[in-house]
Amino acid sequence: MSATSHDHGHGHGEPGADPESVAIGHELKDANISPLVLSAVGLAILLAVSFTFIAILMNVSGISVQQTGNTLPDDSITQLQVPPQPRLEQNPLLDSTKIVDDATKQIESYGWADKQAGKAHIPVERAMELVLERGVGGQ
Repeated sequence: MSATSHDHGHGHGEPGADPESVAIGHELKDANISPLVLSAVGLAILLAVSFTFIAILMNVSGISVQQTGNTLPDDSITQLQVPPQPRLEQNPLLDSTKIVDDATKQIESYGWADKQAGKAHIPVERAMELVLERGVGGQ
């Protein structure tokens, strides 16, 4: 059997096939174009069907394509309600600082916890001193 100038006598039958490429498992020919074309046609058909479906839904719901704004119609503004607590913080750093400051003021000062019941709060340092002096159940 005579070898062609492209076959180099390797017997693989593919023009220009290098034996090292064949041994490694490289592709010996170009990609098949028909699956790529079928995929592109299928994608185009899917897009057309999707566009038609969305257009039908918009027509049924009364929304026109010209309504491109993201604002609410005027009649729905009166129906807006404030969401229930807890709401998102507008300034988390400021809010957390205020919480820490209020708690620090509470544990470092004297004041009434429940004036009618005769219960007061005292600074934590003073409370710890009293516990050491009188014990846990001491008066």
